[in-house]
Amino acid sequence: MSTAIALTDMHASTPTLHHRNSSKPSTTPNSETEHHDPWLDTLQATSPLPSHPFSPTHTYWITPHGLLTKNITILDLTHDISTPYTGLTPEYKTAVQAALKDHSFTPTWTCQRINWLGLRHKIIDTQGRLVAEWTHPWTSVGAATLAFTSQAAPEGMHALTLKPRRWGLRTEAFVLNSVQYIWEMDSTWHSTHMTLYRVFGEGETARRETVAKYAEKWWGGIVTGGALVVDGRDDGMAMVACLSAVVVLKKKRQRAAERRSGGE
Repeated sequence: MSTAIALTDMHASTPTLHHRNSSKPSTTPNSETEHHDPWLDTLQATSPLPSHPFSPTHTYWITPHGLLTKNITILDLTHDISTPYTGLTPEYKTAVQAALKDHSFTPTWTCQRINWLGLRHKIIDTQGRLVAEWTHPWTSVGAATLAFTSQAAPEGMHALTLKPRRWGLRTEAFVLNSVQYIWEMDSTWHSTHMTLYRVFGEGETARRETVAKYAEKWWGGIVTGGALVVDGRDDGMAMVACLSAVVVLKKKRQRAAERRSGGE
């Protein structure tokens, strides 16, 4: 899939939210990275569907991973980024890279592969507590399950089932507390940027609220991982956004493999 098309940037229309920072890393971009890193040069795509103004409270990094990765780690960079969020712009991506370079982090969540095919994972938190068990289908069109435990998950959190919303569309939907959520690609042609929506109602009258946005480099379809910004004011939503994003990324890699083998 070609990645030469330049995507347009989406800017928040409301006052920006500043992240708290315990340490203020330099956000001066490295000249080599700025000119040669396609992730920095690729602007956030504009969603064709309307949503409420998005004001994220958390910034995470999903470490790049592929089929044979044993542990997928999710890092919380929120307090190490002082750059105001106005979109997943090159400036904000530079701040993310600076935070990753200048600091070492304990993963907020780690997805540990149980079998060699990567169809079963256990997910633990910083204290080593089991947060959820992830069961994944053989193909991208199947349903994946995140079964949360009462040990570490917020009260009332239940199992989530992620499945394609419609055949042929790169969207994944799940229901949480009787509300539908949809992961949707921001571009028809590319899958390097995607958005998690909370959906109220159905059809043309449906109302969407943006919950999270994700951006990654183009790794060729076999490796995924990147920055995730989340409106985590609802209890447990940051965890749901991060873990569901990891599931969607695995399905993305499955689709790439299916295309190469003539599955689509």
